Amino acid sequence: MIKKEERSFLLDQQDQKVREQLSKISHKIMVMSGKGGVGKSTVAVNVAVGLSLQDFMVGLLDVDLHGPNVPKMLGARDLKLSRRPDGRLGAINYSPNLKFLSIEPLLPSEDSAIIWRGPIKISAIRQFIGDIDWGKLDYLIIDAPPGTGDEPLTVAKTIPEAYALIVTTPQEVSLIDVKKSIRFCQKVKLRILGLVENMSGFICPHCGKGIDLFKKGGGQKLAEEMGVRFLGRIPVDPRIVDTGDIGKPIIAAYPESITAKAFEELVRNIVSATEEMYRDVLEERFMRIAIPVSSPVKFESDLSKVSLFAIYDIENNKILIKDVVKKPENTDLITFLKDQVVTHVILFNPSKEWADTLVQNQIRVLITDSFEEHPDRLIEEYLREKQKH
Repeated sequence: MIKKEERSFLLDQQDQKVREQLSKISHKIMVMSGKGGVGKSTVAVNVAVGLSLQDFMVGLLDVDLHGPNVPKMLGARDLKLSRRPDGRLGAINYSPNLKFLSIEPLLPSEDSAIIWRGPIKISAIRQFIGDIDWGKLDYLIIDAPPGTGDEPLTVAKTIPEAYALIVTTPQEVSLIDVKKSIRFCQKVKLRILGLVENMSGFICPHCGKGIDLFKKGGGQKLAEEMGVRFLGRIPVDPRIVDTGDIGKPIIAAYPESITAKAFEELVRNIVSATEEMYRDVLEERFMRIAIPVSSPVKFESDLSKVSLFAIYDIENNKILIKDVVKKPENTDLITFLKDQVVTHVILFNPSKEWADTLVQNQIRVLITDSFEEHPDRLIEEYLREKQKH
């Protein structure tokens, strides 16, 4: 039986591996949906292939442990994990610009059933990220199972800087579940890249005209209502089923089709959106500000005593979310702030050494001369000053 100290050491080692791997990946995108049957995996696979065709280095991670579809949809069920010169396992090479990983190649047979509970699933997903050598990537696309269960929650906690790409259909029953996905993202502080309306109309195979088989426009309307980017519509093409079954994504198999063109536009919009969200952080339109507190309403001026932080998500000078988070005892301050994807921290009279260390880790230090202020008022005061400039 593993002792508590040994388990803690092993977890620390895995955390370090995860951080090292993620530092080599520019953009991480989790493709998720509120319910099944909306074509989420089809979107994830075609987006990954589409990005790779644009000369980006791409990884595709399938964290649907109970129903992995990615290997079949890529036509790559016979491919195996590669072995690096240093002995580490590498993700499976699909093309020069695209590699992927799924639980399926690790199973004894294709029809093996995974009967795992939460802790084992969490450990497996963390190993997929930390123990597998993905190399340097521009994009990591993560195909999560529908809903808000263990798998998407593990991704959100393990990759806090990831963006969520939410897939829906125009039907009202799907749109209701999308709201739950949006609330989930807000709760776990996962920034939403945008919304995709899949199965948006049907392309007739005889005349080539569009038919609104499952309605149309519901996703765009919901995106506007919830204040989320709308990234595009993907119409149904009868060939999309065949291409998924034979392992040739439609964006590559039928590049001149209306649906492939829609996926290409979606890919362009995703690239544009990720670049915009990155600039939002650089230009401080989006900030995640941490304030050390001794209680949810009291600022803590002594960093050596800090165990709680009030963390605020701010966009365009408006507070979106406020949360109070406890720093784990065995986690140092810098690691904790980076794990929370903090961009700024408000401190009272920090030492030069602390301030320099934070800045070196891309965390901007804001200094206050009032250590008795309510944390909310410190934020409000900073935003007022920021608006003046």
